[in-house]
Amino acid sequence: MNIALIKVNGVPMVTSKNVADKFDKGHRDLLVKIRKIISMDRSFGERNYSLSSYKSDQNKDLPCYVMTRDGFTMLAMELSGKKVFEWKIKFIDAFNAMEKELLKRNGDLEWKQARLQIKETRKSFTDVVKEFVSYATEQGSRSASMYYMNITKMEYAALELTQQHKGAKADKKNLRDMLDCMDLSFLSAAEHVAKNAIKQGMESGMNYKDIYKLAKERVFSYADAVKLPRLN
Repeated sequence: MNIALIKVNGVPMVTSKNVADKFDKGHRDLLVKIRKIISMDRSFGERNYSLSSYKSDQNKDLPCYVMTRDGFTMLAMELSGKKVFEWKIKFIDAFNAMEKELLKRNGDLEWKQARLQIKETRKSFTDVVKEFVSYATEQGSRSASMYYMNITKMEYAALELTQQHKGAKADKKNLRDMLDCMDLSFLSAAEHVAKNAIKQGMESGMNYKDIYKLAKERVFSYADAVKLPRLN
């Protein structure tokens, strides 16, 4: 029987039956020890042990506990022997591996959510820039289409994103895939600030050059407010 960690509400846990089999200990003896631990500290017990059940070879439901890493560690302290010591290390390694994988998955999910948010913000932003390009063209601009790239580069510069990722060009989409969750959040907010400034400028009938300046001033003001010291 292999080490069979399970996930309960995103927390790695192991059954007392699995531990008993690996440690070559009587499961009933382990149940007694667990109940003793729980009785000594109810708060610790409630956090780290949950009563459950398993199917016996005779297909009967028998009681067991599922326990966290801390619960396992506390129980393992009550046991001794060479085989116990060897399996303690294997169980700890299994807990470490699962916890590392869960952290990575949670981090990936958070990043994907942040990336999705910036994509939605970007669409709203580009819709407004499209209006602005037509607005600037009507006012005589001969290179209004460059505002898509120029405003984006301005946002990256304000948040110092290009300095952090010198290998990616400011006008390339791959830079966004290199940003962490915090910078994606900052970039999303910066695009919102720029979008609102552009909309306000057009509604006020401002010259397109002044609108760009307004958007730049507001984005840099926002960046100064949220900018954190960068660790080398």
